[in-house]
Amino acid sequence: MSAEFYTIEKAVTELVGEGVRAYLRETGVDLQPPPVRLEQPRNPDHGDWACSLAMRLAKPLRSNPMGIAEGIVECLPQSDLIERPEVARPGFINLRMGPGAVGCLVRRVLAQGERYGHGSRFAGRRVLVEFVSANPTGPLHIGHCRGAVVGDALARIYAAAGYEVTREYYYNDAGVQMRLLGESLRARYRQALGEPATMPENGYQGQYMVELGEQLKSEKGEALKAETESQVFTHYAADHILKLIEADMESLRIHFDHWFSETTLHGDGAVERALAQLEGDGKIYPNDGAKWLRTEDFGDEKDRVVIKSDGEYTYLAPDIAYHQYKFERGFDRLVNVLGADHHGYVPRLKAAVQALGHEADQLDCVLVQMVGLKRGGESIKLSTRAGDFITLKEVIDEIGPDVTRFLFLLRSPDSQMVFDFDLAKDTSMENPVYYVQYAHARCRSLMRKAEEADQVWRGGADADLGLLDSPEEKAIARQMDRLAGVVEEIAEQSDPMLMTAYLSDLATAFHAYFTAGNRDRSLRVIQSENPALTEARLTLIAALRQTLANGLGLLGVTPLDRL
Repeated sequence: MSAEFYTIEKAVTELVGEGVRAYLRETGVDLQPPPVRLEQPRNPDHGDWACSLAMRLAKPLRSNPMGIAEGIVECLPQSDLIERPEVARPGFINLRMGPGAVGCLVRRVLAQGERYGHGSRFAGRRVLVEFVSANPTGPLHIGHCRGAVVGDALARIYAAAGYEVTREYYYNDAGVQMRLLGESLRARYRQALGEPATMPENGYQGQYMVELGEQLKSEKGEALKAETESQVFTHYAADHILKLIEADMESLRIHFDHWFSETTLHGDGAVERALAQLEGDGKIYPNDGAKWLRTEDFGDEKDRVVIKSDGEYTYLAPDIAYHQYKFERGFDRLVNVLGADHHGYVPRLKAAVQALGHEADQLDCVLVQMVGLKRGGESIKLSTRAGDFITLKEVIDEIGPDVTRFLFLLRSPDSQMVFDFDLAKDTSMENPVYYVQYAHARCRSLMRKAEEADQVWRGGADADLGLLDSPEEKAIARQMDRLAGVVEEIAEQSDPMLMTAYLSDLATAFHAYFTAGNRDRSLRVIQSENPALTEARLTLIAALRQTLANGLGLLGVTPLDRL
């Protein structure tokens, strides 16, 4: 077990495991016990953890689970991490944090600082996270925002779990849509010159195209007035839109390590090489004048065309080459953050990866559902093609990157969600991000109040943390203890919602403690008549603040010191 991923719960799990093995030795049974799993009881009166292992051992041992549980308890090693366990029907072992558990955890948090919650389980492995990847045909809109923050949050959390992470933006700068973009700009440029020009059918109507036309006129004058080819206009529009996209991403605190152009795959023959490899391996075959990939052999519902009968590539062909190139760069794991409309495309992409000789689980496709919008209680209808949409920049300018990021991570990527602008602008604790931010700000406030009361925190090195024994303090510690496990779980499942849920749980534990202190003076952090207790509680608050800050940082959200 990695020292960085050490948690009180894992330590207690190991203690129970030792007790189980000792019990089996005492009874003379030659049995490999099942793994120990601790659960959090629904009723807090039943303890901090419950273990049902005795009931799983009842059948192979042919014994009463209550007796087995009592025997395991008798064999548990002595440790100040747990109090004397209790046995409950029909065979549960209930455990509570001991006097040393909270102190051990708090000191670990403060010792690790900004690294608390980070681990090394995936050290030595490389992951490429490809996300957003919108074609450069217009500014990013709010619909792109969810995939953007999901991809970036995953990248941050993969890195915390030990991966070497690369963020990549793949853009299609060829094809029908790009031709339409060029034709749309040509029309707007000519209109800017005062010439009559009709926008192409299905062209890009947004105001940004009018502005690009005016900008091109300002730079080139009438030099392109007689230009009939759309390619020069396509390149101009794409270059400028990509710069806008990059600026939008930076405003959302997202930086891409690599911007990858699809045309490079065609320019250096990568598509031809990848398809030739597959054909040489017998995984591409001709039929009806087209060429087909044997995707059905790898779990897809049917084989797929990669080269049409007219010689044109399907979308799958360059994607095969692109993923081959990803693996050639030495990545062990590929994560694609895609729109939910790609649901049917995932099996063929995974099949293609296997056809190339890689494992299916080396490609992880995270599907992001579209977002509904609401303002003033009313749904907002948008049309990208008609230019009627809310840009990502407008969202950031209105509510800021912190709220935007947190709210878009409140639901699992594959779950439907509605982005409520009124809730996003609410700075009360009704807003989920401020509910967590208030906890962090209150920690800072308590430190300031302690200084004002001449109870300056001395850093906790000499604090008697055994004084932290109230149920509320143990509840905070139990939540703090979970951070490393949440990071590891997200790295496995690719669902950053687990982090917003965790932070909400941690904030809830702290708000309960804070509220309890308002009712009961003995639970207040600052105890003027008891400096030792004040120092212990301020040390807990310092560790809690660090844990909140680390969790928010993994989401790309800046913790606030004041609200």
